[in-house]
Amino acid sequence: MSFNSRSDTDYDSNTGRADSGTNYEPNSGWGADGKTQIKSHYVAILLVIAAGLLLFHFRHKLAEAHDRWRTRRRAASGFYERLGTFQDNIAAGFSSANFDLEANVAGGDTRKGLSEEALAEIQRIMDSKRKTFDEARLEYTQSELGRNGVDKDGVPLDPKLVTF
Repeated sequence: MSFNSRSDTDYDSNTGRADSGTNYEPNSGWGADGKTQIKSHYVAILLVIAAGLLLFHFRHKLAEAHDRWRTRRRAASGFYERLGTFQDNIAAGFSSANFDLEANVAGGDTRKGLSEEALAEIQRIMDSKRKTFDEARLEYTQSELGRNGVDKDGVPLDPKLVTF
């Protein structure tokens, strides 16, 4: 037996592997059958890029779908309050010459009515301070403006405000 002769499977002393005589290298991108191999991380990167492009392209439709879902979920959980009708508000005494709900009803106003939370606060002001509906409504409106950073005369309290 000769040491220089090449058999079908020679031993490669550098890698410690048997050499079968083909030019196959595990990390070369070519398979043992001579066809190219696609690395799995390249496929994953391409899928992430494709998903990102699809999300970017349909971002407005996705945002609208999310808003619809959120609104349905909030409505189902009772987040939104059901408003009474203007007739209910008139019957409870929440109408005056300055705030005429009867004109709304006669005019065919399709809105549901006044906020129950606001009406409860106005009723509390009327009862505790012995004010009329118009006076209590004015006080409630001014307090709401104050909580939202607006002065009683309607000018925002923001020190950075510039008016011309």
